Amino acid sequence: MKNRIDHLEGLVKRLIAERQNGLSENAPHTPESSTPDDNKVLQGAHSHASEVACAGTTMIDGTRSVYRGGDEWYDVLEEINALKQTWTESQDEPAYEVVRSAPSHIADGSSLLFGQVKPLERIEIISTLPPKHQVDKLIALFFDTEKFQISVPPILHKPTFMREYNEHWKDPSRTNFIWLGLLFSILGLTMLSFHQFGEPPEYEGISESLFQLYRIRTAQCLLNGDIAKCLPYTIETLRFNATAELNRKDDNRRGLWIMTGVIVRAAINMGYHRDPSHSPSISPFQAEYRRRVWMSVIIMDDMASFLGGFPRTSSTLFSDTMEPRNIHDWELSENAMSFPPSRPLEEPTATTYMIAKTRLFRAIGRIADFNNTPTLVTYDTVREIDQALYDAYEQFPSHLKVHMEGNIIPLGNAAEVSRFSLCSMYHRAMCTLHRKFMAKGQLDTRFKLSHDRCLSSAMTLLDYQVALEPSWYKSSLTRQVLTLAAMILFLELELARRFNNTDTSSRVNVLQVLERSCDLWRRAKDFYEEAGRVYDILVRMIASFRPESATTSAHALDLQGFSSPFTAFDGVDKSLEKETLDVDIDWTTWDAFIQDTELQDGPIY
Repeated sequence: MKNRIDHLEGLVKRLIAERQNGLSENAPHTPESSTPDDNKVLQGAHSHASEVACAGTTMIDGTRSVYRGGDEWYDVLEEINALKQTWTESQDEPAYEVVRSAPSHIADGSSLLFGQVKPLERIEIISTLPPKHQVDKLIALFFDTEKFQISVPPILHKPTFMREYNEHWKDPSRTNFIWLGLLFSILGLTMLSFHQFGEPPEYEGISESLFQLYRIRTAQCLLNGDIAKCLPYTIETLRFNATAELNRKDDNRRGLWIMTGVIVRAAINMGYHRDPSHSPSISPFQAEYRRRVWMSVIIMDDMASFLGGFPRTSSTLFSDTMEPRNIHDWELSENAMSFPPSRPLEEPTATTYMIAKTRLFRAIGRIADFNNTPTLVTYDTVREIDQALYDAYEQFPSHLKVHMEGNIIPLGNAAEVSRFSLCSMYHRAMCTLHRKFMAKGQLDTRFKLSHDRCLSSAMTLLDYQVALEPSWYKSSLTRQVLTLAAMILFLELELARRFNNTDTSSRVNVLQVLERSCDLWRRAKDFYEEAGRVYDILVRMIASFRPESATTSAHALDLQGFSSPFTAFDGVDKSLEKETLDVDIDWTTWDAFIQDTELQDGPIY
């Protein structure tokens, strides 16, 4: 009988898989490509929801949040599971029971994701926690948004967390693994902030090692707790852990992208991709925070895909989850039945930055998809993405835009750093979108938009460089952004020289910006060896564009045989020898060169 039940269960699972594959092959839906006609069809479909309910629902089962797809076979499978459990209990088969109740992490994705860590017993994990009075201070710092230096999505309600935190200390042995993982992820981010922005005396010299320890403990808690069980704080813990992974010393962009795919799927498994308004069992308070959590997941997907050069996990995903309200945290309470309407973005709240960032990264994510499209696309697509990117930036409230005070950008607190990072990402995205068409814009007016956007954003990025302290150069992301901007300006100078551009003032201005940037790299090289390597390359490249007298004196820097500003980069200067519309840099080779020459110390956010 047991074998027959198992066989039936396998058949149903296969039917579910076949049906899902059929649906995905027949009608994939991409929200960003929706046309007005598509929207009408969707609206019509919604109006007949009572007749055809196939979208699935989010079920709140005790403390768990589980998404169940709109397929009657799931109901059959549920009945089979119940029958199997009843049969097992009645037959009293210990061997079968052991197999049935084995932790799912033995075979599921969570164990594969965290295969580098070993599961620990609860007592070993808890013993890693510092004394309560020390943890109290670290938690207080984490929730101090004005002082905490790392940008963390506002996906935790402080009063709720603190109540659970106090309960934890009453009997730590009863705390579930996922909540422990959440706690360790917070401690890890706090240690990371100490390591990057200054250690207090009690953590001097040990913050980095503690960050690594807490990062591993977070992964172990997720492994023991099993992310497939849909327990509270699963996605929040994964999201904070992803922030830690993003900030690892080694450049882990590929691993981060893979991990982000797991987070997206875990969130879908818990129904975050469907707006909570579809589920009456979800309270208004829970709904608001679920929207925040989903938004933070989508941001990470867009970011990891863009930085890693991979397509997005969520690009073809249907999601109707609305933006969270732009309201203050003090307006939220667990028992509230309703909340005030969203405030204008000009009024800063805990979610303002995340809302603006999401809108920007939705457009940036399209660049990742565009660069991974295997088929030829028209320049109209570039214009569409450009418009979406530009609109998202223009909609930033004034307090999220960088305001240059002379040549200085104030970076005195976390809010200013976040603003600077957000605007820098916009200009990096513009450069990445248009750089393939910049050279064509020199001769063909159809591509003038790309030329102008690239040049403007590259100049702005090197203007931003003035504000950076030497510690910023430790970030491989910083180095990549600044060298990308410099290469675009060198390409502009090379194009002007090849095509005898008579606009001398423009060339002089570009060269002055590059010389200033080179001087800033010189100052940073005393702190970081990688900065010195970039400085040496820039010196040689600048020398080739100076007047003859300056170039001659520059040969004291051992520049014999240096004939082109691009020969310092093996394989990059293949197309510059052709004075055609194809004059350009091989940007794929350039990206590979930059990544290969990094010393694997990773981006810092």
